[in-house]
Amino acid sequence: MISWNSPAELVRMILILALPVTATNALQTLVGFVDTRMVSPLGAEALSSLAVGRTSMWMLMAVFMGLGTGITAYVARLLGMNDEEKARHYAIVGVLAGLLIGTVLLLVGLAIGPGPVKMMVTSGHGDVAGNQALAQRYAWDYMRILLIGLGGVGFQMACVSVFNSHGKTMFPLWLLVVTNIVNFAGNWFLIPRYEVAGAAWSTTLTTVTAGVVAFVMLRSEGDISLDWAAIKRPLAKAWEMFSLGFPVTLQVGMRAMAMLAIIKIITLLPGSVVGQSALHVGLQAESLAFMPAFAFSIAAATLVGQNLGARQVDQARISALYCVAGSQVIMWTMGILFYVFAPQFITLFIGKATPEVLAPAAEFLRIMAFCLPGLGVGMTLNGALRGSGDTAITAWIAFTAMWIVRLPLMGILAFDDLLGTGIGLGWGLPGLWWGMAISVYVEASLVAWRFNTGKWKTIKLKDADG
Repeated sequence: MISWNSPAELVRMILILALPVTATNALQTLVGFVDTRMVSPLGAEALSSLAVGRTSMWMLMAVFMGLGTGITAYVARLLGMNDEEKARHYAIVGVLAGLLIGTVLLLVGLAIGPGPVKMMVTSGHGDVAGNQALAQRYAWDYMRILLIGLGGVGFQMACVSVFNSHGKTMFPLWLLVVTNIVNFAGNWFLIPRYEVAGAAWSTTLTTVTAGVVAFVMLRSEGDISLDWAAIKRPLAKAWEMFSLGFPVTLQVGMRAMAMLAIIKIITLLPGSVVGQSALHVGLQAESLAFMPAFAFSIAAATLVGQNLGARQVDQARISALYCVAGSQVIMWTMGILFYVFAPQFITLFIGKATPEVLAPAAEFLRIMAFCLPGLGVGMTLNGALRGSGDTAITAWIAFTAMWIVRLPLMGILAFDDLLGTGIGLGWGLPGLWWGMAISVYVEASLVAWRFNTGKWKTIKLKDADG
């Protein structure tokens, strides 16, 4: 990942990294597609439960994403320094840390109970759209079963981070093939019998299976070390990786909490169950663009990390900019397709089972089409900053974009009398969607500013840099 002598070679290297990740993410999107499509015949209440459950899990997975950032930064930097033995030590410590953290989060989640989850689908508008009791039951059934698989989620995500650090992005691709096969079979068998709970059980069983397969693949490749006598200070190594990635945990966690806030805000508008369903389905459709852009983010993190480890700062910067260019090709193309064919994309995900969701979800997708280029810039340069270890600033940028810009702006656009102030445009659901779109460009601008300062070039990693 540190040897290229021409732009053509760099483009080839980026594609070698990004295309398998794109295919991997497409398969990840397929998991969400299968869940959404197979649950949609149960009605809007079931789809709204997926919105709450998946966003809540996203908030919890922020911890694993932070750990994964630390794993990627340390392992990639050590590989760039040709210290493969130490890289293997960090890898196994990171994988086991993911399993332990997931188990702790499981216990905490079950202890909190169903109250907060049910509250998220309870209408605060006064007109109960849909069966609220059914939506509440679906939401907690789905969430409590997903919690059981959290240890497997942490284990699997840590394994994937190790593969990405090595640039072995084909392995997560094959892992997602296994995931899709197991998930489809589980949904086919369990959803007709257990409804939304069946989808959750299928996801949990799939996660555990994928985690085991990923670990076996890592061992067969020799990318982890099981020589415990040679691994010095394992707790310190785990803390170094987690603490480095903790700002990313805050960043992703704040995003997830902001999304949960949006889900709750929707309950203050008419037709909340349909609105929450439209948000979930729209986000699933948007992931067709989001996931390829994420692949360029992974490529940027890997290339920047390894080139900094090899003390090739200029190549790190150039590789990040080329990754941004690649993401823009994807985002502009998908933005045009989303705007023109929005109803067709939504129908792909829900069929004709819930026609009341089609129009608001298609409107969401058309509005999001305008923000995709900005999303590509922000995601890719965030990856570059993470690969360098410059993670603290990204958390502050996410906080600014989500909580200072997005949520207040959404309130002004959606309501006609925000908090009794008489301020607001009263656009309803479209106001929420436009608030999201505008905030994307605010965040992209801030991330680009941070990257252009060049401070990421001077970040030192404890132990990895001596």
